[in-house]
Amino acid sequence: MLIAQLSDTHYLTDGRKLGGEFDTGKAFDALIDSIKRQPVQPDLILFSGDLGERATAAEYADLGRALRQFGIPVRAVPGNHDARGPMLAELPDMVKSTQSGHLCLLETGFDLAIIGLDTSVEGQPHGALCAQRLGWLEQTLKDLGDIPVLIFMHHPPIKTGLQAMDDMGLIEGRAELREILAQHGKIQAILCGHMHRTIQGCFAGISVRVAPSSSHQIAFDIRPDQPYRLVGEPGQYMMHLWDCENGLISHTVPV
Repeated sequence: MLIAQLSDTHYLTDGRKLGGEFDTGKAFDALIDSIKRQPVQPDLILFSGDLGERATAAEYADLGRALRQFGIPVRAVPGNHDARGPMLAELPDMVKSTQSGHLCLLETGFDLAIIGLDTSVEGQPHGALCAQRLGWLEQTLKDLGDIPVLIFMHHPPIKTGLQAMDDMGLIEGRAELREILAQHGKIQAILCGHMHRTIQGCFAGISVRVAPSSSHQIAFDIRPDQPYRLVGEPGQYMMHLWDCENGLISHTVPV
């Protein structure tokens, strides 16, 4: 199974530039072209948040049209720049809503089950997993039993050393998440975004793989008390190969 992971496009319509510098619309077009050129097409696309910059219906409509042309399943979770209402309205085939209104999802159409976790706190940069979302996750994992699982979410559950970004990471529900995941035993990896860098770590004994932005990156600077800085390093995405014998093998691909 081949999974393309896209993250942090921060898509803007009408040629507008993020911060007056980064043309995220052009970067998204280049991302789509790059995936098209892959000699082996993915079986599934996972979008780990911050699809749009302003969370407008027009942004999600443009993204949806471009992604649907692949003719393969696309699943998405919101990031801190997204909004649930417009995402659900424009991307109903890519997101799902729980009874609590969070955009968590379960995909069971493959040998590997896919769980999408909504870590968004609308209007805030940090992430959270409240009791409702944690309860949904715990019950979903119980229902899956021994089926191998891949989880994707926006905010990483690990500290990365990029202090300004870690301060906007998964602030609420981390300890409870660790306990739930440790009980399952079949989780292959946790895929995240938010950091605009390729980062690897471990949480509850599970590999965490953070995807870079397909548009622009955040500077590598682990000095304490430094603000984060957007930099024009090349856009990238990830390709994950999975089979039951080798587990998850991850590649970072430049756009």
